[in-house]
Amino acid sequence: MKPSYAYCALIDVLGYRQRLKEDQDEGGATFKDDLEVALRCLDSVNSAVFSVQAISDTIVITCTSHDRLTEFLDVLKQVFIGFLHRGLYVRGGVAYSKHFQSNRLTYSHAIARAYELESGSAIYPRIVVDKNIVDMDAGPSSLHSLRGSGSIYLHNGLYFLNVIDVANCKDVYDCAKNLYMRDRISMLGKEGPFGKHVWFESYLKTFFINAGIPFESYTDEISSY
Repeated sequence: MKPSYAYCALIDVLGYRQRLKEDQDEGGATFKDDLEVALRCLDSVNSAVFSVQAISDTIVITCTSHDRLTEFLDVLKQVFIGFLHRGLYVRGGVAYSKHFQSNRLTYSHAIARAYELESGSAIYPRIVVDKNIVDMDAGPSSLHSLRGSGSIYLHNGLYFLNVIDVANCKDVYDCAKNLYMRDRISMLGKEGPFGKHVWFESYLKTFFINAGIPFESYTDEISSY
């Protein structure tokens, strides 16, 4: 059977090694419990349409139905919010390309491209969408309406999935703030983890301002010594 085309998302859990080490040091399983609960956000996903594989800190979700892009993005939004509720940020990449999967073999240009986006472009807690998906949407035969829908944001030439809406924005804010406060001391002097929180706060602030909702910063600001 020849490979068909599929949407593919590859999503990684940020801070996986640190949380795993905390479980080991404390002799507990808090992180394992958080992962199990977070993954329940996928329980309601239609498995006949969306294929889901979760291995360690990586989740791969695929969809071979070209006309299901909007639903596919909604599933990814559920995943992001589901993990955030358990105090976990994720990042990922979404691509559309050749994909073949059987019981024993997965051959996928789509997964390879999604991995490139996740590892090389996402950087922050966000799910980057490949430009070719946006370009397809802009074509004359497009089945979707991404432009103006509010589902995709653009920053520095990269497109990423918008996971915030008016209904959930305050909940997302509270989760992000609590996550920052939990990790604040442990990431002092560590620009990588700190930068991820700063970026997400900036993203939140952009949504709040555009929606006319007051916003209060929660990350540490630059100060005079």
